[in-house]
Amino acid sequence: MRVNGELRVHHEGLTLHRLLDELLVNQGAVVIMHGNQIYRAGAIPDVPLAEPDVIEIVSMMQGG
Repeated sequence: MRVNGELRVHHEGLTLHRLLDELLVNQGAVVIMHGNQIYRAGAIPDVPLAEPDVIEIVSMMQGG
């Protein structure tokens, strides 16, 4: 599995929510791209992940 361009070991039963928990990611402050799907903050489903999956995690930031 590849997360933000880096290889990561996939383990049995891994879901998107578990991955984000392992990475200490606040689901309310990120946008996730899982393959061709884009999930907005607060609407990230707990889908199962597989070894060939590609995940991109984009943190939202405020600025001015």
